[in-house]
Amino acid sequence: MLEHGYLFRVERPHGLAVGRRQPAAWSRGRIYRDVDYVDHDLHVELDGRLFHDNAEGRDRDLDRDLDAYVEGRLTVRLGWGQVFGRPCATAERIGMLLQQRGWGGFVLPCPECATAPGLIVPGS
Repeated sequence: MLEHGYLFRVERPHGLAVGRRQPAAWSRGRIYRDVDYVDHDLHVELDGRLFHDNAEGRDRDLDRDLDAYVEGRLTVRLGWGQVFGRPCATAERIGMLLQQRGWGGFVLPCPECATAPGLIVPGS
């Protein structure tokens, strides 16, 4: 549910770079990233309650984040509120992170952005 919401409420309507959504080779084997912006060394992990509600699951997530950081990649963890409650503000911040990491694009306004205070778009 969160993966679908991120794609259709955050990434696509705001013109963000296209993330990869599939298993990837990693220094410690094959892992699955929710959204991997490969060219920008940025991972977006979408944490719902199903696999992140216990200490063991959280610990695995933290190990993956640490491995990513060692390899020069940043992991951002988003939850329900960022994806469904504040998608426009989330897109703006993910866009800023992508730009800091070399993305040449801009965050575009979606029809909901008029109600999202603080969204910065080109020409505004």
